[in-house]
Amino acid sequence: MTTTAATGAKKPIKLRIIFILNALKILITFGFFTAFKYFGFTAGELEGDSAAMTMFYAAFAYMALFAMMVASILKRLMVGIRSVIVVDLILSIFIPAPIGIAISIVSLGLTFTQSVRNYFSYRS
Repeated sequence: MTTTAATGAKKPIKLRIIFILNALKILITFGFFTAFKYFGFTAGELEGDSAAMTMFYAAFAYMALFAMMVASILKRLMVGIRSVIVVDLILSIFIPAPIGIAISIVSLGLTFTQSVRNYFSYRS
């Protein structure tokens, strides 16, 4: 399928979903930081100030990866966005953050859809 201006120039809905999910992941992580730090939340082995600091640093790591994702989207680098999502997945596994893992897997899957591939292959 050839990519035309109509199919490649406009950001597809699935790419917007990737963007929104990863932005929400940052907000969710800060929410968990607040819950661990101020409300005594526990989740399995995670509890107290050490869990709060883990979430705090994870949120900043997610923000840095999100910035790299946005740069990859703007430069239309498919390898860049997939690399960022894989690093994001690895970070989520080591935290451990099941919500982050799920969002990363969904985001990575969405990068293989035809509309997203058309967007990244389009050159004006």
